[in-house]
Amino acid sequence: MNIIHSVIKHRNANWKSSLISPFIKDGNKVLDFGCGDLSLAKSLKAIYPSLQITGVDVTEFANKPKDIKFIIYDGKSLPFKNNSFDTVVAFYVFHHCEDASESFKECARVARKRILFVESVYRHPLEIPFMRIMDWIYNKVKPEVVPLSYQFLSFNEWIKVFSKSEMKIGRSKKIKQVFLPSFIPIGVSYLIEVIKN
Repeated sequence: MNIIHSVIKHRNANWKSSLISPFIKDGNKVLDFGCGDLSLAKSLKAIYPSLQITGVDVTEFANKPKDIKFIIYDGKSLPFKNNSFDTVVAFYVFHHCEDASESFKECARVARKRILFVESVYRHPLEIPFMRIMDWIYNKVKPEVVPLSYQFLSFNEWIKVFSKSEMKIGRSKKIKQVFLPSFIPIGVSYLIEVIKN
């Protein structure tokens, strides 16, 4: 079972890094917001050895690589100065935050250029209960306790969040659900690049 879990985790990290690596340059300062076990950070470092990447999370995950900086934080205020990082990345993190809008605002504060994130957005409010169920199932199998606050937003709600943080969409694209057919009502995943005005 550990081998299967390890293979899935490795493939997932490579998939994530392949999505965002075109937005990053070697030597950039990157914050991995909601980094978990730092598997994404490790995968990005394999592509860009001079990348200065820091992971931050509210949960202490086991088996993190020792050569990547990790900071645990309170879930409210990121322990960094304004514009500390070229880019902030977040994969399926904001719906776990106590307040998705406030967490995004904090990421915008510490990002000098952009935020790159992947998030599931609902197309209709009736999808939200199904999204909650899927999120609960997915996170129940993890050995660490992951906060489940179900802060799912629509695409239009995200645009309002960006505007409040004085940021705008650079690029966005839908991401195919790997395991599930598109007709299942669990929202749509987007990769969104948000840049500072």
